[in-house]
Amino acid sequence: MSEPQTEQPGSTLEHVLALVRRSPEFVREHDRAGWLGLFGTDGVIEDPVGSPPARVADGTLARFWDTFIGPNEVEFEVHRDCQVGHAVFRDAIVHTRIAGTVTLDVPAYLLYEVAEDGRSVARMSAHWPLSSLSLSALKLGPAAWIQMIRLFVRMLRNMGPRWVGGYLAALWDGVGARGPRTLAQLCAAVEARDPRAIASLFTDEHARVALGAQARSVAELLELLPAGSGLAVRDAVSAGWCTAFRFTSRDAAGLGLAEFASGSKRISRLRLFPG
Repeated sequence: MSEPQTEQPGSTLEHVLALVRRSPEFVREHDRAGWLGLFGTDGVIEDPVGSPPARVADGTLARFWDTFIGPNEVEFEVHRDCQVGHAVFRDAIVHTRIAGTVTLDVPAYLLYEVAEDGRSVARMSAHWPLSSLSLSALKLGPAAWIQMIRLFVRMLRNMGPRWVGGYLAALWDGVGARGPRTLAQLCAAVEARDPRAIASLFTDEHARVALGAQARSVAELLELLPAGSGLAVRDAVSAGWCTAFRFTSRDAAGLGLAEFASGSKRISRLRLFPG
């Protein structure tokens, strides 16, 4: 009798990326069952980050589809996928056409975290500022305002007042403009090779930093970015207590994510996804 075949690590990682790429396909095809089937039983999305999570387990994720995805035409323009293990960070523009009359184009960083077996999405977090979307809709005039009112009514009906209240709270609760400013300070501190200045931007010496699969404490950040590497950040976007961005250094380029502690407003975790 032949021995059972064991899936190799490389094939698992390829399956992770293939799984993530199915998400916009199901959305485009209006395949509700297929899209929901991408998520595990404990699957959750935060869209945008800072708003209440939508979970498979309590049915909120299905209602999220019925509220925001199902009634609209949604297309994902993907610019880059950066994969580190079972996480895929996606740089995209989400084009949403509402009622066939109003189109909103939202640049977003989408982080998919896939279960260890590579067969389901455990968490998807969408990093885009709710405030900028609201302002864009206002600028489009009365036709957009009517659709936004209809969306709000649908949100109340499907998601409930408490969830909607938490969603709207994302307009003002979070790191906001402080996130990009802190990252600019971090880039300057890395350039100056100043460990004390770097440490002052993080919660404490135990804060974690990662470049790809290499994880270190904040005290070792300069080991990940040796002399001459530098760090440049651009197109930073804050959502909730996170700031997502594009980065470049001498040896790598890709997407990054800084998570901030709400109390200190300092970085608690920094992740750089080359790709």
